[in-house]
Amino acid sequence: MQKSQKKWMQYIIMLLILIAIGFILYVSVVKDGEKVVKVGDKAPLFELKTVEGDKVALSDYKGKGVILNFWGTWCEPCKEEMPDLNRMNKIYQSKGVEVLTVHVKDSPQQVKQFFSELPEDIDLKVALDGSGDVMSAYNANELPNTYIIDKDGVIKAHHKGQMSRTDIKKYMDMVQP
Repeated sequence: MQKSQKKWMQYIIMLLILIAIGFILYVSVVKDGEKVVKVGDKAPLFELKTVEGDKVALSDYKGKGVILNFWGTWCEPCKEEMPDLNRMNKIYQSKGVEVLTVHVKDSPQQVKQFFSELPEDIDLKVALDGSGDVMSAYNANELPNTYIIDKDGVIKAHHKGQMSRTDIKKYMDMVQP
């Protein structure tokens, strides 16, 4: 009888271990799967305030291509790509493609200070995501992080890290209406 009880105990322990592993896998895959937006998905809609205090929504850009760039004032690659984003935005605005930047964490004053320290004037629209909700919706945990969205609101490409001027041009051409 002792052997039989040991066998049953082993089966029960093994079953509990398998259930625990299954639960962990389910939670990590399903939870992360709900958050991650992929190329081909509709871009999550949002509404934020700009540095100037105006409202800006992704839906404002319906019919236009959008380069949605997540960045931070402390991010050196963000600082380096900002002038190229600005220059390309000036060229492509009249062609139906615009850059919308989403700044995470800092106050409007810190963002304005950041721009004042750059070697050229930056005219990009800056939305403030103080809560980090939009950043989370896009799973944009690493900065800079850029989503390329077409005129219908569909994500056509995703770029993690700093973009070169060539990258920016390629993406703008990709979503030009």
